[in-house]
Amino acid sequence: MVDKNRRDFLKIAVAGIVGLAAGGISGFIFGSYSSRNRILELEGEIERLRARGEKILEDELRVWNWSYYINEGLLEVFSEQTGIPRDKIIYEEFEDPSYVLAKLEAGATGYDVVVLPDYCVDIARKKGLLLELDKRLIPNAKFLYEKFKNLPYDPEGKFSLVYMWGSTGFAWRKGVEEVTTLEQIFNPEYGFLPKYKKKITMLEEATEVICSCKAYLGKRIDDWSDTTLEEVKDTLIKQKPYLAAYAGTNVYYEGLKKGTISVAQAYNGDIVRLRGEFSEVEFGIPEEGGTIWTDNLCIPRDAKHVYAAHEFINFLLDPAVSAVNSQFIGYANPVRASWDFIPDLLEDPAVYPPEEVQKKMWFMPSLTDEERRKIESIMIEVKAH
Repeated sequence: MVDKNRRDFLKIAVAGIVGLAAGGISGFIFGSYSSRNRILELEGEIERLRARGEKILEDELRVWNWSYYINEGLLEVFSEQTGIPRDKIIYEEFEDPSYVLAKLEAGATGYDVVVLPDYCVDIARKKGLLLELDKRLIPNAKFLYEKFKNLPYDPEGKFSLVYMWGSTGFAWRKGVEEVTTLEQIFNPEYGFLPKYKKKITMLEEATEVICSCKAYLGKRIDDWSDTTLEEVKDTLIKQKPYLAAYAGTNVYYEGLKKGTISVAQAYNGDIVRLRGEFSEVEFGIPEEGGTIWTDNLCIPRDAKHVYAAHEFINFLLDPAVSAVNSQFIGYANPVRASWDFIPDLLEDPAVYPPEEVQKKMWFMPSLTDEERRKIESIMIEVKAH
């Protein structure tokens, strides 16, 4: 949660940067000429659509997002901008997107905006679980950097817009042996696992764990053959006695800070944010590589507050809002016009891995229903040990 002092400061900062509705946004953007020019060109359209949205906007919004993945002060700013009462903006968190997919398939999520990882967007799109976005109501989508448009999991960009992107690697407390190879993580004979027994966590998100294990075994990330998955299962079963837990952000974040956890498979932005509270932690990508991923803003098929959902997505893609959000949560955003505000993040290799490191990394693969069932079966068996 965001404490009151930080929240109040954020409201002032966002109001000053964005100039929401009252004075337009162009006067508050101090970036490059091209950024200012793009914003000026779009300002009229943004204000017209924003005014239109105010007339038809519902008085409630329900959002489902990963934990620790927004500056919650922005919800108050959004409330003030739109007139939707803050207590009618229901914001809840999850740790495992597989649970979100299951709720989407059941057809009763109760949410208007959900944040889904790339591979989940592919599944949900193919199953007809998402509402097609009305881009006329999201003019800020034009600020997206080209490389983040029309990605393979949503080729025409009809059902999702990138919220944040980042990498998955490993974090460790200073004084702990640096994680440089997946041999340390998956091979007990290497000595690392026994040394830090019960002080290591792997992600709760099973696909991340399995893909990382495949990289250790020298397998293709998109290899879902029974032979490969049997090797993965055996490796994870051998690793399991040394783990403290399969953990989401809440667990490994606090564990690294307090010292109950020494090493964690982690999302880069969590560690960037943690360093603001606790400097004795580092993050890196093993030599075998790690995941490059995107998280995406989507509207479930059963959403009840569709206009409010579009307005919220548009709000999050505002260049100034994106900058403030990224600065707080420590993740890279796809809004090119916002990058002038966050030079410290752009220069941080934990946020933007060097090009030579990125070449060894992989995008999270899309999954079929059968592959999802295989993953669930493997993890049930592994966790039983």
